[in-house]
Amino acid sequence: MSDFPTPPPAPAPHRWGRWALLSLGLLVLAALGWLKWGLDPWLRGKLEKAVATQTHGQYALHVAGLHTELLARSLHLRGVALRPATEQVADTLPRLTARLACLDLSGVGLLALLRGRTAPIDSLTLDSLRLDVAALARRPGPHPTPPSYQQRPLRLGYLALRHASGSFGPANAPTGQLREAEVSARDLLITTAGAADTQRLAFAAGWRAVLRQPAGKLGGHTLTARLVDFSSDRQFFGLDSLRIAPPALGQGKPGAVRISFTLPGLRVRGLRAAAWQHLHRLRADSALLTTPALAFKPPAQAPPPLWKLLRPLFNQADVRQLAIRDGYLGVVGVGEKPAVRQLFGVARGLRIDSAAGQPGSRRVLYARSWVGHTGRITATFQPPVYLASIEHALLNTDEKALRLTGLALRPTLSAAQLNRRSGYQTTLLRILIPELRAEGFNFDQLSDDSHLQIARVVAERPYLETRSDGRGPINKSPSSMTPENMRRLRAHLDVRRLDLRGGTIAAVYRSARTPLPGTFVINRLNATLRNVSNDPRRMSQAHPLTGEATGYLQNQCRAEIHLTTSLLDPQGRQHLWGTFGPAPLSLLNSVTTPTRLITFKSGRLQRIVFDERLDRQRVSGPVEATYTDLKIDFLGYKNGEVKKTFLNRMKSGLVNGLVIRDQNPRPGGRFVVGQMSSRRELQFSTFTAWRQGLLCGLLQSVGVPDKLAQHFSQSSDPTPLPPAGTR
Repeated sequence: MSDFPTPPPAPAPHRWGRWALLSLGLLVLAALGWLKWGLDPWLRGKLEKAVATQTHGQYALHVAGLHTELLARSLHLRGVALRPATEQVADTLPRLTARLACLDLSGVGLLALLRGRTAPIDSLTLDSLRLDVAALARRPGPHPTPPSYQQRPLRLGYLALRHASGSFGPANAPTGQLREAEVSARDLLITTAGAADTQRLAFAAGWRAVLRQPAGKLGGHTLTARLVDFSSDRQFFGLDSLRIAPPALGQGKPGAVRISFTLPGLRVRGLRAAAWQHLHRLRADSALLTTPALAFKPPAQAPPPLWKLLRPLFNQADVRQLAIRDGYLGVVGVGEKPAVRQLFGVARGLRIDSAAGQPGSRRVLYARSWVGHTGRITATFQPPVYLASIEHALLNTDEKALRLTGLALRPTLSAAQLNRRSGYQTTLLRILIPELRAEGFNFDQLSDDSHLQIARVVAERPYLETRSDGRGPINKSPSSMTPENMRRLRAHLDVRRLDLRGGTIAAVYRSARTPLPGTFVINRLNATLRNVSNDPRRMSQAHPLTGEATGYLQNQCRAEIHLTTSLLDPQGRQHLWGTFGPAPLSLLNSVTTPTRLITFKSGRLQRIVFDERLDRQRVSGPVEATYTDLKIDFLGYKNGEVKKTFLNRMKSGLVNGLVIRDQNPRPGGRFVVGQMSSRRELQFSTFTAWRQGLLCGLLQSVGVPDKLAQHFSQSSDPTPLPPAGTR
């Protein structure tokens, strides 16, 4: 064994350990040095390169400063800018620029991030972001990728966006702008589960946003607001100083609706924003509109129902209570120019969807009930002839009640001016109704199919004045003021009872003979009509319209009248009967003297009983007039005054002696019954036909021959229109 060489001694183990520790220390120092001085530049370059790669070099990202704090698990960016790197950007990418002053990311779960799990992040804060989007992508990319939350799931405890602003559209003419925004969110679960969670809104458990001075354009209209406030935790949405301005004259789509709208304040409470996102259903406890003012020009074509117009926003809206405080609604661009001022209303159980807009939904304008009142309501009727107004309106759909006060229809022209404008003789109206009440108003039916169904209507102290000028041709077109015209109404009218209390009817007529107007007044008029309907289910010959009225002629002669007619009778048959009480015949002088140049010198009426029947061809029926000491005088008009002349005296004597019988019954006891035998002139209203028939019968009863009585009672020969400038 001594022949074998002795092996060398083994090296000492502690030398290799020192070299290993030294190497490891150097590696750690190098890693720490790189982490301190090399990580931030590497990450910054990585971010900038990633943007260039993802956009194929069409966008450039510049980061002025990047700082990481590994122990604090935080990342801080400063001076971030994103802008297009080329003149043209592919149509699969939006064209935008973005500038961000600060980005602070803290509490990053690095281990979970490296393992590909849902990475927790404590907070993300972005300060002073400016985003300008010139155009959106016009088509999707050729290689669609999964959403980012599926690729890199995150859980963010808190998100804050401060002092943000931006614009949308070309830089020289943006279609949307935002001066400043403050946005925050808590507990964002940016995962597939977070996207599907119906209790979350856009991944977050709660959002808070305040937008200042947003502005935009929609359909040619300009929209601006001072402040938008939203909080999903408080279930609140607020809007201040909203304004919608229409396009300038000559701009906008021809025939489209034009809207001018201001809304100083909107407050929505109990808003379930998550349900809006996931179920496309808008739900809220209450909405309050303060001093809204809407003026719009209707479109050339009727718009679709409201629920269709709002379909892009939601499939269904449910608001427990909608309140409107001191609103204004006006329609412009039409001759009628209707407007409602000081509108206060509360709607309960508001639902907007296709089902709520269908007949049978038992809703009025999509709501279960409405309670409201207004100030002055105005419109122009038969523009520009009449100004119509209502001082106050009160409505309660639960109580089926409607009350209107201060109703007025006032002409803007004189009767002569109206004749010249129309080209023929036309009656001018003035109507005043201090109060009009509707009881048992079926608002559901009105909302469903525009059919008007009311149990009772009461008009208190109505005043009707008619003014007409006898100069001009007679209108050959059929009058619309006839009962049978109710057949032509597209909507059904059904009023079970109509009451007029304490009314007055005044007639003023200027004949072609003199410029002096004749007047006749019916005072203390009380009338009741039953079954005022054009509904075939309610109106027939077996169930006609019936009515009765009492009043005083010239406040001296009591009259009682009864009526029955079917409003759906194509023959227009009517039955009118009644009585006139004691009165001096001189009460007629206020109308006969200036218009016919005839005056009742004497005469006392004891009673008139008439039974009038009329259709579209004839007016007929008996008139029994009991009177004594009847004498008339014929007059002349010269130099602006009515006076007797020698020829008129002779004519009066002949007529009183040979034609007019001074009493009925006659001296021998024979009672003469006059006959209403008059042609029905369809160009005149039903009221004119009634008057013509009565006048014909009265003339016959006093001794006027039949042909002459018919001639006097029917329309006179046409005359030239009033000269220009005549009032």
